[in-house]
Amino acid sequence: MNFKNSLSLCLFHLFLVGCEKREEIQKSLHVEPKASQIVVDKKSLQKELNEIDTNSYLEAYIIHIINNGSNGILGFSGGVMEGGIATKEDAPNIARFVMSLSGKQSSDDNAGKKAELFYTSNCGGCHGNDGKGLNGAFPDLTQKSFRGIEKRKAYLKSNLD
Repeated sequence: MNFKNSLSLCLFHLFLVGCEKREEIQKSLHVEPKASQIVVDKKSLQKELNEIDTNSYLEAYIIHIINNGSNGILGFSGGVMEGGIATKEDAPNIARFVMSLSGKQSSDDNAGKKAELFYTSNCGGCHGNDGKGLNGAFPDLTQKSFRGIEKRKAYLKSNLD
């Protein structure tokens, strides 16, 4: 047996011994998880519920969806919207423009007008240039309330009862 084969055999043996030791250590460290209760801060939930129907909440919600995407629980057949369709700097103006589609006032309506071209080029294909969506496959952005906000409102109410 040459030196190279001998070294390989030695390293292989050390690997096996190391695996056995690692397994013993993992077994000794195994702790059964304890059931923990989720603590709900009812004051924070109530504060959010009080603000959920405001234009500032809607604007923040739209910015969040633009930056992070939808998570699929909204149930539109068109699928999930990917996040990051715009820069984080442009997202507020796009949100402001989206709000204008339903006549809602944003924090800066003039800045929202600057995003119309971006919206029609990037968002209009799914939501329509008028924001009314495409036959339920994609959300109608002109509705009084968005489905995601309604789901959040129901969640908040259920945790405050």
